[in-house]
Amino acid sequence: MRSLRHLSVLIAVAAVVFGSSLRLGGQSADLPDSAPIATIGAGSTVAVNSEVILPANQGTIYFQNGAITTWEQLDKKAPSCRLSTVESPVVRRLVPGRKIVITGTRQNNASVNFYGDVLEFEEDATVGELQCAPGHKGPMSIGELKQVFGGIFSLIQAPPIVG
Repeated sequence: MRSLRHLSVLIAVAAVVFGSSLRLGGQSADLPDSAPIATIGAGSTVAVNSEVILPANQGTIYFQNGAITTWEQLDKKAPSCRLSTVESPVVRRLVPGRKIVITGTRQNNASVNFYGDVLEFEEDATVGELQCAPGHKGPMSIGELKQVFGGIFSLIQAPPIVG
């Protein structure tokens, strides 16, 4: 009986310590995955994690479920995003480490456009817009955006401004 009491005290202490470490370590501004992507705050970034090749004479990249795809192959009933850029006669590479710093979002019907600093390819051709669509009625969620990005891009939410 006494060891049972010690076990319950140990579990309670562990829960307090674990909960405190989550609060201390979790000082990010992450909204829940169920939040609409239009609520992503200014100063957040979309970071490139893996190289993206943009073929010559192509101005748009579509991606869905963590993979690059084409308009024809895109499942229109599932969340997806596209990067729009100026067409170029040369093949371009979007290299890991590049970021779009989001200064705001704009809602257009069900689609959301992120706008902010331009994202440059290695050869300095710029991406003009990142647009994401839910593929269903209602707003696209942050969780769906993360699913669309897969390992290609990461969403890094900005900390809240206090003051």
